[in-house]
Amino acid sequence: MEIRILKHLFTPEEVKIATQLSMLPEPLSRIYKRVQKRGVSIQELERLLDHMVDKGSIMMSKKDGEKLYGNAMLAIGMYEFQVERLTKDFAEDWLQYLDEAFAGEAGRTKIPQVRTIPIEKSIPQEYHVSSYDDVRQIVENIKGLIVVANCVCRQTKDVVGESCTKTDLRETCLLFGDGAQQYLDWGIARSITREEALDILRKAQEAGLVLQPQNTQRPEFVCCCCGDCCGMLAAVKKFPHLAESYAKN
Repeated sequence: MEIRILKHLFTPEEVKIATQLSMLPEPLSRIYKRVQKRGVSIQELERLLDHMVDKGSIMMSKKDGEKLYGNAMLAIGMYEFQVERLTKDFAEDWLQYLDEAFAGEAGRTKIPQVRTIPIEKSIPQEYHVSSYDDVRQIVENIKGLIVVANCVCRQTKDVVGESCTKTDLRETCLLFGDGAQQYLDWGIARSITREEALDILRKAQEAGLVLQPQNTQRPEFVCCCCGDCCGMLAAVKKFPHLAESYAKN
């Protein structure tokens, strides 16, 4: 199943290049040293890498104007980059992968990719939610670009005719930093103000969605998830002790 999904994202030639990339972004010149024996010119390599970036199969960021390339995780990564360009075949293969394999793979590590923001109205007053766990504080601390994109998970269900039963909200994925700029460059997100971001999160919370930022002190995204569509929530629900499993997040 993983091979079928990767075939949606890479050609055989692109796979050979991707196997030479690191998970950490690197400049073109360093990557070229590893692939030049294949007989490709540095100009052709750059063209191939840029095409893979345009398809959302690898990552690209910039530092001091220089492009840096690296592999992306499948999720959260290549899958999310397919928002606004999902096909029915890809969506069906992805949902099958979620059902058959994703939960086991996601559960292998003790370090989850996302964590859950408590809904503060449900927390007794004697408990204090630190700024680290306050989604508003996360947004207020963002210094640069903030963008919003449609939720790729709900879009996947829309594509296969199984639309979300929990909410009609779609534009709920907030991104910051390099990832935000990449989404803008692809034309699959729009720039918003801090106030607009907080309004989106307020509406998501009122709709009963689960707020899940990247599991880091400086998250580059916040997802607004539902049990109908979210791959992460669907994976967790497969574990026998649901509350204990998700509490680790």
